[in-house]
Amino acid sequence: MVFWGLALGAPLVAFGGLCAADRAKAKAFAEWFETSRPLAAALTVVAWFWTARELDVIGIDVFDMVTKRFPGELWVLAAVLSWLTVIWMPKNLGVRALTGILMLFPASLFRTTRLLLPASGVGLVHLFVVFAYLCAMVGMYGMFYPWRLEKALGIVLSGPSAATRLFGLSLAAVGVCLAAAGFAI
Repeated sequence: MVFWGLALGAPLVAFGGLCAADRAKAKAFAEWFETSRPLAAALTVVAWFWTARELDVIGIDVFDMVTKRFPGELWVLAAVLSWLTVIWMPKNLGVRALTGILMLFPASLFRTTRLLLPASGVGLVHLFVVFAYLCAMVGMYGMFYPWRLEKALGIVLSGPSAATRLFGLSLAAVGVCLAAAGFAI
C-alpha cells in the first residue's frame, strides 16, 4: 500500500501545493498540460496499454473470444489504437488520457485492497477504495467531457485567490492522507 499511497498522494500534494503557493504557475502548468502533445501522446499510450493489460487479465470468456484470437492481439490493438487516438483526437487529448487512467487504476488497486479489508468492516484501506471510486467517476465524466474539466479547473485557478488556495490545500491534504494511510496499512 506504500506504493499506492505515494503514487496517488504525491501528484495531489505537488499540484495542490503549487495551487496554494503560486496560482500563476499552477495556471501555467494546467495550460501546458492541456496543450502538450508529447505528454498527451505518452499518457494515451499508457492508457491503451493499461487497457490491454486489464483485458488480458480480466478472464471474461466473451472478451477473450474477441481479444485473444491470436497471440499478442491485445498489444497490437493497443499500439494501433494509441497511434490512431493521437492522430485523430488531438484536442483535449491530455485530459482525456488522464481521465482514462483514472478509470483504469482502481482495478489494479482493488486487487491489493481486497486482501487488506479488516474483519471489523472499516479501516484505512477504505480511504483508498472511496478515493478510487471518486477518481473513476471523474474519469468517466472526463472521458466524454474533457473540455468541461479543463474549463472548471480554469475557473478555479482564475477565481478568487482564497478559493484557489483552498482548492490547493484540499488537494494537498487528500494527498497527504493517502500517503500516510499507505504507510500505516
